[in-house]
Amino acid sequence: MKKTYSFKKSVISKAVVKAMVTATIMASAQASAAGFQVNVQSASALGNANAGFAANTDNAAVIATNPAAAASFDKFAFSFGGAYVEPTVETTGDNSPLAGSYTALNQLIDNDFAVPTKSDYDVENSVNTSTIPSVYAVIPVGSKLAIGLAGYTNYGTNTEFSDDYAAGLLGGSTQLTTFNLNPSLAFKVGSKLRLGVGAQIVYGSAELERNLGDAAAGSALETVLTAAYTSANPQATANAYVSDPAISGPLAGMARGATAFSLEGDDIGFGWNAGVLLDLNANHKIGVSYRSEVELTFEGDYSKRADDGVTINTGNGTLDLSLPAIAELGGFHRFGNLALQYGVVWTEWSSFKGLKGVSAEDNKILFEKAYNYEDNIRYSAGLSYYLGNKVILRAGYALDESAGDTTISIPDSERQWYTAGLTFKISKTLSVDLAAAYIVGEETSFEETDSITGLTYEFTNKAEAIVGSAQVNLVF
Repeated sequence: MKKTYSFKKSVISKAVVKAMVTATIMASAQASAAGFQVNVQSASALGNANAGFAANTDNAAVIATNPAAAASFDKFAFSFGGAYVEPTVETTGDNSPLAGSYTALNQLIDNDFAVPTKSDYDVENSVNTSTIPSVYAVIPVGSKLAIGLAGYTNYGTNTEFSDDYAAGLLGGSTQLTTFNLNPSLAFKVGSKLRLGVGAQIVYGSAELERNLGDAAAGSALETVLTAAYTSANPQATANAYVSDPAISGPLAGMARGATAFSLEGDDIGFGWNAGVLLDLNANHKIGVSYRSEVELTFEGDYSKRADDGVTINTGNGTLDLSLPAIAELGGFHRFGNLALQYGVVWTEWSSFKGLKGVSAEDNKILFEKAYNYEDNIRYSAGLSYYLGNKVILRAGYALDESAGDTTISIPDSERQWYTAGLTFKISKTLSVDLAAAYIVGEETSFEETDSITGLTYEFTNKAEAIVGSAQVNLVF
């Protein structure tokens, strides 16, 4: 009897490929922004749903989005803080692609195997919580020049499914993290115009793992059914095959949690950013900024199971990842005790085509996942109420368009943000920002095909997140 675990393509690859995106683990990508974007760089900005972020010079965190704003500070300014993201992405299975094959097998054998159901693909939450730090400093140099130094993240993701998840080749674990060190220079041009330019130094890391899931059972089913239907006695042949533990084990789901492949590593990429701030007066400001695309190329070792299902090949591999460009417009207008803020952010998601690992020796594809993404826009509006000289109350709303097709490893959908926050000025040199956001994603139904097994899965995702953020601001 021939025993085999061969699939439509070789399944097992175990890789260490220098990989993807920067600093703490960013679960917020799935739950709070399009694609794998992160939008929690500042507590004060979060209170207004990031509306007017490119124009509001309340504290040094403004340089996260507009380097020109540093020229509006006449004293040293320092801000540091972080955000805690509690996401929930509920995945519901809408089909069971192996159910028909199991039913066909059970008609041939004496002792039935359990037929997979849609509920086998349900997951209560596939995204982990995360803590996201940020730090900013503005150093005026004379009356016309200022230096900015920022550390924050724009991109990341952190999804994790159980090892024995049925769609293991689609789920598994995906941890993409990034940290952007962003030095900049800002200049005053006349009394109202500020110009700024900066360098992006992006450190990125990734851990990617996939498990066999249905692939093991799918291979066993193909082996048994092919042998049975081509034999003179299908029932006897099928029963003979399933009496072998090497076949019955995968059919009973015992091999679901076996690792199919894994990747981990890091890299550094470079880019630039620039901005303009029209600082009309203390009450009216308009800012525009642009952040370039950053390309990361990761190199490292890989191991991959050959088509015979036994031989393990090893070597060097590469993986490319594009972090999309971002352009932003923001406005801040204060009338008495009330300030109106607004923002529009464009992200060039069309530059992100997907992930592909390639062998350096023979240029063969080790891993490939395509993403059908298009450029998206995020709209935001916010209000700030100045309660005397000590307290600012903030509120905001944002609509974040989907970047493209969703997957269970990077679940994307249109999102709505509802935010609130406050600033408390403890003294002339010290203030504290607190903010919270409730983010609701549109319920999305989609199909996803595993390129290795050829199985097509149907899912429905529902995402939401709660974000809390705090920030301390100093001026000397």
